[in-house]
Amino acid sequence: MARLMALDVGEARIGVAVCDTRGFLASPYTTIYVTRNEQLLFETIQQLSIETEAEGLIVGLPISLDGQIHGQGQRIQAFVERLRPFLSLPISFWDERLSTVEAQRLLAQRGQDDGGKRQGRVGRQQTQKKRRRKKPGQEIDALAAAVILQDYLDHLGNKTEENL
Repeated sequence: MARLMALDVGEARIGVAVCDTRGFLASPYTTIYVTRNEQLLFETIQQLSIETEAEGLIVGLPISLDGQIHGQGQRIQAFVERLRPFLSLPISFWDERLSTVEAQRLLAQRGQDDGGKRQGRVGRQQTQKKRRRKKPGQEIDALAAAVILQDYLDHLGNKTEENL
């Protein structure tokens, strides 16, 4: 199995996730801020693909509940076409329906699993911790990319099991 990288492309941010070399587990990696300098954005994605040793790219494609690709999906397809010259990797689209909702659910669950630790002591230490914490948008985008990639990996795993 090859190491894959996934993108959850938004208008303001792009979530990035990667999987382990066995193609078993997807993890959030980073968040890229979208700028007007598209070439710099594509070079950043190119650099991340090298850094993560990705052998393939999965891009979340928003497909409506009726199975159609509308405005946002068409924008992502056009984005990927402009990105292709910067990458020598195979690129695949994967249905990202409800990936952000799932990522929000996972974040909420993580907050509950902390057992209220986030409320901790008031004081200088807590203030410094708050400053170091990632903004929710950053975390949700990379986590949504991980949800997309994990769904893709699970689909591949199920196909492999069916062939055994």
